[in-house]
Amino acid sequence: MLAVLFINWATGMVTTGYALWLGATPAALAVLGALPAVGQLAAPLALFTRGSRKRLSILLAGGGRALFAGVLLLPLLPESWRIPGLLLIAAVSQLVIAPVNVLWTSWMADLVPEKQRGRYFGFRNAFLGLVGTLGNLAAGSLIDHLGKPWGFLIVLGIGVAAGVTSTFILRWQFEPPTTPAVPRLREFLAPFGDRRFRGFLGFVTLFMGAVSVGSPFVVPLWLQYDRMTFAQVGLWTVIAASVGLFVGPLWGRIADRAGHWRVLLWTSAIAAMVLPPLWLLAAPGRLQTIWVAAVCDPFAWAGLSTALTNVALQSASLERRNLYLALYWMAYAVGSVLGALLGGALGSLGIGPSPYHLPILASVALRLIGVFYLSWRIRRNLLIEAEAQARAQALQLP
Repeated sequence: MLAVLFINWATGMVTTGYALWLGATPAALAVLGALPAVGQLAAPLALFTRGSRKRLSILLAGGGRALFAGVLLLPLLPESWRIPGLLLIAAVSQLVIAPVNVLWTSWMADLVPEKQRGRYFGFRNAFLGLVGTLGNLAAGSLIDHLGKPWGFLIVLGIGVAAGVTSTFILRWQFEPPTTPAVPRLREFLAPFGDRRFRGFLGFVTLFMGAVSVGSPFVVPLWLQYDRMTFAQVGLWTVIAASVGLFVGPLWGRIADRAGHWRVLLWTSAIAAMVLPPLWLLAAPGRLQTIWVAAVCDPFAWAGLSTALTNVALQSASLERRNLYLALYWMAYAVGSVLGALLGGALGSLGIGPSPYHLPILASVALRLIGVFYLSWRIRRNLLIEAEAQARAQALQLP
């Protein structure tokens, strides 16, 4: 719960609003929004670590979160240094934390039985989503009450303290013993020979790239074009998380029965065809579709986020789990970086009612392409499985 407060405030609306106050351009907002994914380029470093996953997770997460405290000093710098300073601190923080995603996910996968992962992580993610959004509501109200920059500085300071404290609590969590070996080059390339997993990596790169074209501009669109307050943005996240508290476990149960691939297809379709149009239909004084999007959002992301991780976990044997997770996070990072670059370029053109409309519209088109690709990939996987079963049956004939 403490970690989620740091993650939400350091990578979400609070830091975005702080960047706007510091003078961020659309291009800078695109870079800032992509940094959590850019940091995942360092995720494969987890493959070359030895020793306790718990100890490494605590060290890297605690250190990376503590480094983020440097953003509190930015108002003391000359104006021209503030945004570069924010981007540099956020980037270093994310790069330090990145290997934790592989280490922690592998650690938790050892604790949760495979047949229950959908339900468990669906409930866990939904509950933490509610905690995070209640934190966003409190943060938004505090910022509106205290004003700028003090509201930002106090919230971000509390977030850093919460994030570092969470690593001390993590010491209580049991860690099953493991001795992962450092993969050789041939082993590192082996997953690309797995057609199912290769197709999954292609979808992750394409779809998360499409998301990153528009996602950094959603909160700025609400704040600057639609004239929403921080408290309203916080309320939006509370509505989404409250719905997600019911939808998340539901998606988890569906995934345990129908499979994570199908949930991935259904939820990505909602994220492509429903959410961005609702954002774009809003205007100053006409926020109804944004509130509808708050209800629809968890129907997409409460299932999509869990399905992505679980498909990566299901694709690998126990011995190769860390390697598959690292490649998944790298695909996530590459797509997000390319998407952010495209989004920043489109936002800088200034076409449309605001600089943010064109990147979000482009994101819709690219998300739809990602959904069609995933649908084709799933049909292809079924065909491959049918061919394999036919060959196995043929070999058993006398």
